[in-house]
Amino acid sequence: MNGKAFRTFFERVKRFYGKDGYAFSITIALAIAFALLVYSYIAFMRPNEYISFYILDEHKTAVNYPEILVIGENNTCKLWITIENHMGKSITCKVLVKITDKPIQSIPIQMESNQTYLARLNEGEKWEELLSITFSKTGKFKIIFELWIYNEKTGNFEYSQSLVLSLTVVEA
Repeated sequence: MNGKAFRTFFERVKRFYGKDGYAFSITIALAIAFALLVYSYIAFMRPNEYISFYILDEHKTAVNYPEILVIGENNTCKLWITIENHMGKSITCKVLVKITDKPIQSIPIQMESNQTYLARLNEGEKWEELLSITFSKTGKFKIIFELWIYNEKTGNFEYSQSLVLSLTVVEA
């Protein structure tokens, strides 16, 4: 609205209410309250945008994660990596799988990944991949799963979140 139209609108409202300033004040207060209510709904009640990132055991449950592996018997760890896109748009992501027997000092871990997976997911899509890792030496290990999301504005992958699974590998 330009200045003249704005003044004309208020002049019409003023004439409608005549000399009843109280009714005019209530109407203006209600209009402002309604505008704030609409703004609050639009600004704060947007649907949550998130990415589900989780690891499941080889039977696709969250029950029987490997804790102890025995070399020569069951020294292969099988896990499902799963990503679900609830961001309201398509995303490109990568999962870096890193294995270490050293203490974790910071996340993301500054080391080369043992395996890398790349996935493009549309809104609502789910991506799954079976990971199979065979251990050939004993020790206490941590398998770190890092999720990185591609940022189209910067043209780079950005760290999102990590999952860590600890396990021990022993001799038979």
